[in-house]
Amino acid sequence: MVLLVVAPLMRGGNRNVALIALEGLALAFLAALAARAATRPWRAALPDVPVAVLVLSPLWLALAYLLPLPASLWGAAEGRSLYAELLAGAGIPLESWLPLSLVPDATRVSLFAGLPLVAAFLAGYASTNDQVKLLLRVFVLVAFAEIGMGLLQAAGGGRSALNFGAIGGRPFGTFANPNHFANYVGMALAVYIWLGWVRFTRTRESHVAHHRHARGRAMALWSAGAMLMVVGVLASRSRGAALSGIPAAALAGLLVVWLGTRFRSWRTLALAAGAAAVLGISLVGFDMLAARFDIDQLALAAPKRAIQAATTLEGAWAFWPWGAGWGTYYEVYPRFQPPSLVGTADYAHHDYAQMLFEGGIFAALLMLCFAGLAVRRAAVLTRLALLHRRLRRQEMASAVCGVGLAGFLLHSLVEFNMHIPANAIVACLLAGIYLRPLPPRKAGDSADI
Repeated sequence: MVLLVVAPLMRGGNRNVALIALEGLALAFLAALAARAATRPWRAALPDVPVAVLVLSPLWLALAYLLPLPASLWGAAEGRSLYAELLAGAGIPLESWLPLSLVPDATRVSLFAGLPLVAAFLAGYASTNDQVKLLLRVFVLVAFAEIGMGLLQAAGGGRSALNFGAIGGRPFGTFANPNHFANYVGMALAVYIWLGWVRFTRTRESHVAHHRHARGRAMALWSAGAMLMVVGVLASRSRGAALSGIPAAALAGLLVVWLGTRFRSWRTLALAAGAAAVLGISLVGFDMLAARFDIDQLALAAPKRAIQAATTLEGAWAFWPWGAGWGTYYEVYPRFQPPSLVGTADYAHHDYAQMLFEGGIFAALLMLCFAGLAVRRAAVLTRLALLHRRLRRQEMASAVCGVGLAGFLLHSLVEFNMHIPANAIVACLLAGIYLRPLPPRKAGDSADI
């Protein structure tokens, strides 16, 4: 809970001091989790092999990239010979032992930054139903606080003190970038829909008489909260978040309605979704949103990102299969940066291309492990939905968190949300909930248990 609350506070955690604090919290959590696991039978404490590959990735990536190799082996690795030639030309002798990473210090920093991600994933994977609900409530409350701050920033204009020296005009909360702010809120919107479904299904199950007007007021409040989140995403004017987070949240709403209630009116559902979209656009302003999707603006922005992604993949191929080293993109990419891209490229704005650039075959292994787990879980949930026509609460939590995570992964095709600690921590939490073990169904089980 503390990790979720403090992660966004200093530019989304993407600052050195903030990251050190997050790593300390993650280490404390991992130590407590290890102590609890030590009291269980060792076979029960072992996760699936693909899950273990993901969880232990900071350790085995450190072994792969930081253990010294003989200079002859290092020079034979793809992409390294040029650096050996440059050093020789400058009269600098090559050390006899070198790590595989081209920038070992950057790799160390990057792998330490993976500790909060591992902690968040295990928190979701190992938590009970009540703990999951509590964690997601905390996340949603933080997202509402971010939206409130973002709207105050937008109201205050470019000179607002709440901008903390950053360029104003678009809301960004405590993040450094409106796109990361919108991505964070988009994930929260999907989670919020699941929490609302849990709230109203429990009310329906209880045998205490509830006045229908009280239930209607509660529904109105929850609907207003969802609308506020939609406004937060749209007000950021993030094209990627609008095209990934909001459709993911709409899919989450469809899941809870179709597989979690007895409500089956497609017409009513379509009208409600359309009314919500019109209201959200009206509150933000159609002209302001349309300007972000102007053909001229897209024609200027898209080619630059496409060129950067293409040259990043060119670099990934030059270093294949070993990669340049985890976390080395900032230092190594300038070798492949074309003159048409002016300035320094901190990130590739395409997380998958950057992962291949840095991690090579190891990054591909991580992607394949997660993709295999995700597809397997999707198949299980699909089979349950087709067989029973309903999903239980734990199954619905898995499905909705998977949908929210899918929005994050889709947005990462054009952004670097995986490198923003607050967003990556939440995504790993959702991944843990999505993949956590589901209890077997028994005859007579209620769909809402």
